[in-house]
Amino acid sequence: MKKIFLLSISIALMASCSVKTNEEKARELIEPEFKAYLINPESYEFAKLQLDSCYSDDVQRSPLIILFSLKAAKLYNEYKGYVEEVDNAKSASDFYSSTGSSMFKQDAAKNKANLEKAQRKADDAKQKILQLYKDNKPMFESFKNRKHELAGWAATLAYRAETAGGMKTMGTILYFLDKDFKEIVACITEEDQELLHSADPNELKYEFEEEFKEIFDAE
Repeated sequence: MKKIFLLSISIALMASCSVKTNEEKARELIEPEFKAYLINPESYEFAKLQLDSCYSDDVQRSPLIILFSLKAAKLYNEYKGYVEEVDNAKSASDFYSSTGSSMFKQDAAKNKANLEKAQRKADDAKQKILQLYKDNKPMFESFKNRKHELAGWAATLAYRAETAGGMKTMGTILYFLDKDFKEIVACITEEDQELLHSADPNELKYEFEEEFKEIFDAE
């Protein structure tokens, strides 16, 4: 009886040791893909993994919302760049108009062409932003009625690795995983994270306030 009891304990201990933690499952899924992304995969050193649960009704930790926000931020940065070109060209036009001199005629004509080109680019960028919001309106509305249930995981991997210059530096990268640790849903690089942190949603909202009202208030 004693032998059977000891054997049962041994089997239970072995079984418990073979059960992987969620952090271990996440690392096994993430690290092979991440190492392939590095300039020198052999230089990779694991530092830390922070694992957070993501719920279906949580907008802040939704990979869909974050990927959408990245697209919107990139388009808005492009738009602002074109608007700056328009403003610069308009300032130059004011200068040429104020001089009234024919010696600037060629420069004025060239500036007018640049102004028209920059305005077209700004208008196109604006339409892309508005279309992005229109296309994703159903996604925003779907969050209103979602249940509070586990949808996946957000894994922030801290690591050390060599850069192109051969210097080993610290970095972080964010992965979204499915709830069963079977696949990677999305990857947010450090550059993406910086863009998200630098982007001001309120600025974009104010810029297109009237257009957004038409999109989201429409029946």
